[in-house]
Amino acid sequence: MRDEVKQANFDVADKLTDAAKAKASGLSRQQRSAAQSLRATKTQNYAAIRMGSARKPYALGAEFGAKKRTRTGTVARGFSPWRGNQFDGWAGGPGYFLHPSIRERGPQLIQEYTDKIDRLMSEAFPE
Repeated sequence: MRDEVKQANFDVADKLTDAAKAKASGLSRQQRSAAQSLRATKTQNYAAIRMGSARKPYALGAEFGAKKRTRTGTVARGFSPWRGNQFDGWAGGPGYFLHPSIRERGPQLIQEYTDKIDRLMSEAFPE
C-alpha cells in the first residue's frame, strides 16, 4: 500500500506539471522554456514539483516576473511584471503558469487524490 500512496502523490504532481506546461505554451518564449524545466519528483515520504536547472536559472523569474526596472522603465531582463506574493492590485494571485495551474486544477486534483486514497484505505481496512 505504501507504494500505491507514493504513486498517488506523484500522479498529482505529474498532472500538475503537465497542466502548467500547457498553460505556459501560450505565454512568452522564456516562460515556455522555463515551464519545460518543471518536473515531478518523489521520495519515500512525499512528491514535489521542481523547477529550474543550471541551464534555466531564470525559471522562478519567468514564473513570478520581476520588480526591478531598467532606466527606460521596462521590467528587467525581459521578465514579465511581478506577480509574486507581495503583489497587490492583481486579483488572480501569484505566478504566470505553475501557480495559476494550481488554482485552476487544484480542486479537481484534490478530489481525484482523495478518491484514490479512500479506495486504498478501504482496501487496506475493509469493514
